[in-house]
Amino acid sequence: MTTRRHSTPRDPGRREPVAAPPPRAFRHRWMLDWAAPWEYTAHAVRGEVVRVQSEFQEIEIVETEAYGRCLLLDGEVQSFEADEHIYHESLVHPALLLHAAPRDVLVLGGGEGATLREVLRHRSVRRAVMVDLDPHVVAAAREHLPTFHAGSFDDPRTKLRFGDGRAFVETSRERFDVVIIDVTNPMAGGPSCRLFTAEFYERVRDRLNPGGLVALQSDAVTLHGLESAAMIYRTVRSAWPHAASYAVFLPAYTTDWSFTLAGPGSVDAAAVDPTEIDARIAARVSTPLGFYDGIAHRRLFHLPRYVRDAFQKRGPVSRDARPLQEQYPGYTG
Repeated sequence: MTTRRHSTPRDPGRREPVAAPPPRAFRHRWMLDWAAPWEYTAHAVRGEVVRVQSEFQEIEIVETEAYGRCLLLDGEVQSFEADEHIYHESLVHPALLLHAAPRDVLVLGGGEGATLREVLRHRSVRRAVMVDLDPHVVAAAREHLPTFHAGSFDDPRTKLRFGDGRAFVETSRERFDVVIIDVTNPMAGGPSCRLFTAEFYERVRDRLNPGGLVALQSDAVTLHGLESAAMIYRTVRSAWPHAASYAVFLPAYTTDWSFTLAGPGSVDAAAVDPTEIDARIAARVSTPLGFYDGIAHRRLFHLPRYVRDAFQKRGPVSRDARPLQEQYPGYTG
């Protein structure tokens, strides 16, 4: 998944990664994934698979006892092998199935290759452009996370590019049917803050073909941490006339994670009948899915009342001059 603490800008340059110490074995190292100053989830780590210091971040892959391999960037948990398919199927398939015939798709971020994997399941897709900041994340995933990318980096439809995702959106003249934004959370001081602003979403809008859709990960929705997701929803609504938020429970994170779907036309995803979703999957998706189907779709788009209420409250949007910045996922206090 890449749940999402760091992200796209800066020029990756030509520098090689700094040599890191050899992998270590643990019995056990406890990996703490903080949700707030007073709350964390702990995972027992069996051993370290690889650790590399790139120009941008420390890249680490570890083997956990309960959830398989896990990618960390600068010590922050990104994706777990056991449940990443829940996240990535939820991020990708609603947008691609609600579009009439997605052929050209842009993926911003998604260094593990799992978002790309899900995009390429769609028979209609003829070109998938993936733009990620750090080539060393992709290199580590290619070698050590084969179940995440499942060969998607080498698919002939894939066009893999490295660099600043925002710069690509602002300078490219290419257009796409669907844009998937799978970047890390807007952590304070991190570069991804610039990929959650109204100005950025306006530029993304310019890259869409008529009738195009955008889907993005939009942060955790915990009982005490709704501020970020609500601000992201308001910010998306400032750029598109129609938007819908949805969420899925991620076992390794012990909480729901939200996504936002938007476009120029009506996005009434909750009204689509489960049998219609199943029919579209059967007709358009080339290999079986592990999580997403018609019933799962219905659950995704029916949020609890306290979440809906938080999203409907008036409040600020994230702008370049004053971007959303988190201390912990979903928590800005």
